Parts: sequence; C-alpha cells; structure tokens
Amino acid sequence: MLDTSLLAAGTFPYVFLLVSIVIDGLMLFQTRWANLRGSFRDSLIANLISAVVLVLLSQLILSVPNIFLALLLALLIAWIVEGFVLVLLRHTTFSRGYLAALLANFSAFIFAYAYVLTFALTPF
Repeated sequence: MLDTSLLAAGTFPYVFLLVSIVIDGLMLFQTRWANLRGSFRDSLIANLISAVVLVLLSQLILSVPNIFLALLLALLIAWIVEGFVLVLLRHTTFSRGYLAALLANFSAFIFAYAYVLTFALTPF
C-alpha cells in the first residue's frame, strides 16, 4: 500500500495547485459561472484559500492510512471551502456555489487520482 506522504512529496502539491486552478477555471467557465477571466479569478482565489486550509489540516489528511481515502478527504475539504468561497465571491445561492465547486473539484481531483494510481501500478 502506498504511503500518504506521497501527497506532500516533491513538487506534487505545487503542480496540483496549478492544475487545479486551470481545471477549476475552465470548469467554472463551462458551467457559465462567469466569463473566462472571472472564472479564472474565482478559481485562483478559491484554490489558494483551499490550499491554505488543506495545509493547516495536512496532519489530519496524511494520518489517513489509505492514500485514496486521504485524497477523498482532501477533496471533501476543498469542496466545502471552495464552495463557500464561491458563494461569497459571486453572492449566489449555496446550492449554485457548491454545485460549481463540486464539478470543478471532481475534475481536478481526477488528475490527483491518476497521479497516485501511476505509483500504485508501478512495481517497486
């Protein structure tokens, strides 16, 4: 079984943050959250705040023994934080903000699961 410290190793957190901002921005734009510039601005703000919260909760996340469950916990935390931030940024309903955050985060976390899966499939 893979160690959850893989999630905090090397450049992965930084690459994942950048990929999340891009994917989330594109997903927000595709769901007609805002125009392209507004979608990327909201994605940048929401992801940076979410990243700070995830760093503050990293001990909890990394204490989960299964790496896939740790990613799921990170996804849930990011969804809660980013949904709230999106609601505040656009003064919209909670259902709209959290649905947009769920779609955007789900798409971004597919990248993280694919990354982790490559390590799970590689023989050591």
